[in-house]
Amino acid sequence: MHRIATAALVALVLLFAGSAPASARSDLDARVDALTTRQLLTTSPATLVNAGRQTRARKIADLRHAASAGWALMQILAFWWLWRSGNAARLRDFMRRRTRSRTAQRAVFGAVLGALAPIVALPFALISYRVVFNAGLSDERLPQWFLEYGVRVLLDALLGAIIVTGVLALVEKIRIWYLIVAGLILAGAVASVALAPVIPFTMPVKTTPNALIAMAAPIEAQIGVPGTPVIMLASSRHSNALNARAAGIGPTSRALIGDVVLDHMTPPEQRVVLAHVLAHVRFGDPMRQTLLAVGLFVLSAAIAVLLSDRIGFRRDDDALSRLALVGTFLGLVLIVTYPLYNAYARNLATRADDVALTATGDRAATVRSMLRYADDDLVPLCDRRSTRWYFDDGPALGGRIAATAGTADPCPGGAPATSTSP
Repeated sequence: MHRIATAALVALVLLFAGSAPASARSDLDARVDALTTRQLLTTSPATLVNAGRQTRARKIADLRHAASAGWALMQILAFWWLWRSGNAARLRDFMRRRTRSRTAQRAVFGAVLGALAPIVALPFALISYRVVFNAGLSDERLPQWFLEYGVRVLLDALLGAIIVTGVLALVEKIRIWYLIVAGLILAGAVASVALAPVIPFTMPVKTTPNALIAMAAPIEAQIGVPGTPVIMLASSRHSNALNARAAGIGPTSRALIGDVVLDHMTPPEQRVVLAHVLAHVRFGDPMRQTLLAVGLFVLSAAIAVLLSDRIGFRRDDDALSRLALVGTFLGLVLIVTYPLYNAYARNLATRADDVALTATGDRAATVRSMLRYADDDLVPLCDRRSTRWYFDDGPALGGRIAATAGTADPCPGGAPATSTSP
C-alpha cells in the first residue's frame, strides 16, 4: 500500500507540476563541465551525478514503466472484452446488414480493431507524455500532442483495415498464406528502415555545421564507415533531450545528431556521441533490431493463432469475429517476447560503447557525456533490478560509466572496480 500511495503521489506531482526552468539546465551543464579528469575516472558515478535529479529520475522511470504496462494491458483487455462480450460478432452482423461486400465488412472490422487499441490506451499514453513534458524533456503542447495522437489512431485504423482485408483474402485463396504475409511484413520493415532517412519531410533537419562534419570524418574512417552523412536534427523544436541515433542501412545510412547535443555537450563529448552512433552504423544495428522485431512479431502471431485455436468456437463465432481473440493472445505473447528484444538491444549498445571508446580513446569525455545524459535527460543510473531486465533497451547508465572509468558498478549486482590509469 505504501508503494502504491507513493506512486500515486508522484503521478499527481508530475502531471500538474511545471517544467524545469532553463537556468537549472545551464547550472547542471556547468557543474558537469567543472568535474576534473581525476574525478571522472576515480569517483563512483553515484557521487558525480546530481542527487536530487537522480531521485526524480528514478520516480519518473517507475511511473513510465507503470504507464507502459498499463498501456499494453489495457489493449489486451479491450480485445478480450470485444470477443468475450459478443460485440465482435455484433459488429460483424451489423456490417453484414449494411453491405454484402465481404471486403467492406472486413475493412470496417479491421479499422475498428486498429483504432480500438490506441483509443483505450490513451490515458496511459497521456501520462507518459505529461511526465516527459513536466520533466522539461519536451516542449510539445497538449493540443499538438492530441492532434498527433488522433492522426496515429486514424493511421492504425487504416493499417488494421488493410491487414485484416489482405490476410483473410490470402487465407481463402492461398494455402501458404502465412509465408506471404510474413514476407510482406519483412519487406515492409526493411523498406521502412532503408528509405526513412531519405524520404523528405519525415524528420525536421537543420543545416549541419561544417565543424561537425569535419569532426566526424576521422572518426568515420577509424570505425570503418567513411563518408557516412551526418545530419543535424532540429530536435529542439519539440524536445530538450540529448538525441542521437543511427538510421538507414548501407547507402542510406545516416548519423542523426540532435541540435540539443551541440548546445549542451563540449566538442570532446560530441566526438564520443558521434563515435557511438557511427558504431551502430558500422554494424547495421537499425536493420538488425528491425529484423529481430519482425521475427519476434511473426513468431508471436503464429503462437497467438495456435492458442486461439485451442479455444472452442461459440455459436456466434467465425474467422472474422475471432480476430479479436487472436489480438488478445498476440498481446499476451508479445509481453513475453518483449524482453528478448530489449536484451538484444542492450548487447548492441554495449558493443557500440566499446567501439566508440576504442575510436576516441577519451575515457574522461565518455564518462562526462554519460553524466550529462543522467543529469540533463533525467536518466537514472540504475533502474530497479526487478524491472530493468524487462523495460530497459540499453545497459544501466551506472554500469556503462563504471565500465568506462574502471570504477565499481553502483548498480545492485554490478561488477567490482577494475584497475585503470587516468
